[in-house]
Amino acid sequence: MAKKKRRYNPNLLRLRHSYTISEIAEKYGVHRRTVDAWKKQGIQVIDESSKPFLFLGAEVRRFLQEKYRMRKYPLKPGEFYCPKCRRPQKSLSEKISTEITNKRLGKYKQVIVRGICEACGCRLFLFSSDRKCQNHTNPGMTKTEHMTTLIGSGDSSLNTDIDRGENDES
Repeated sequence: MAKKKRRYNPNLLRLRHSYTISEIAEKYGVHRRTVDAWKKQGIQVIDESSKPFLFLGAEVRRFLQEKYRMRKYPLKPGEFYCPKCRRPQKSLSEKISTEITNKRLGKYKQVIVRGICEACGCRLFLFSSDRKCQNHTNPGMTKTEHMTTLIGSGDSSLNTDIDRGENDES
């Protein structure tokens, strides 16, 4: 079964052009009934009394942008977005861990905060900076720093490997 597409580019349609249901469905690669459902959800028709129904490109764009805006959830300090619950959730406090990467976000370091959803047990990820990471920290939390170094002889630049901080016992 094909995965349901949830995000449609609102800029595919021209603002001042009018489109039929079939044209909109073809542009976005959806079924005509999907556009009918959008009509019931709030896309305004230019003239209800004439058939085929015509929609102004600006109206379709407004509708799709509003639809995306309604799906956004601002996160409060200490919250993650849970992909399974589809809303902000807190993590189990004993399961939060941070990994400080060597990547820079301006003058701060990038931090990956991991946790487990309180409601469903799903894995949670949050990309942040070491400055903002204080919102997620607690005394029992584990912190690890991502170490990437070059190893090898100093004679040749071709004889180097990347050591990611793991111990290889080969």
